[in-house]
Amino acid sequence: MTIMEKEPKIRELWISNEEFQALEKCNSEIRYTYTIKRIADAEALWYILDEDGYLIIQTDGNKKLLPVWSSKEYAQVFCVKGENNYKYSAFTWETFEDSVMEYIRQNDILINVFPTKKEPFGKIVDSNTFVEEINKLIEEYFG
Repeated sequence: MTIMEKEPKIRELWISNEEFQALEKCNSEIRYTYTIKRIADAEALWYILDEDGYLIIQTDGNKKLLPVWSSKEYAQVFCVKGENNYKYSAFTWETFEDSVMEYIRQNDILINVFPTKKEPFGKIVDSNTFVEEINKLIEEYFG
């Protein structure tokens, strides 16, 4: 899937160095819980693209995975210069639900939540679970 449209202004959440380093060391379950809360807070999520503007989809055996993060700092770790030509970007939650989810469902893609360099597979969940959990939090936060 290529990303052509310019997203509306993304509300970025500030992350301290301490928070960044602490989360990198947490297990995938803790990173998952953190990530869905932060995505609900900002109503945005971060992903990576190749140099041609296509979503980066990881594979694990026959599974296709879309890696996502709650902030650009975590996505940047996968975009280190010299390793690849990846870029990071963000979707608003609305765009993700309205446009990206259709592509994910049609292509049987799972969500790889908060992978790290040391643990390239974070918590892997189906897209419906991911959306339901975040929407539940958004409803709790914003009514």
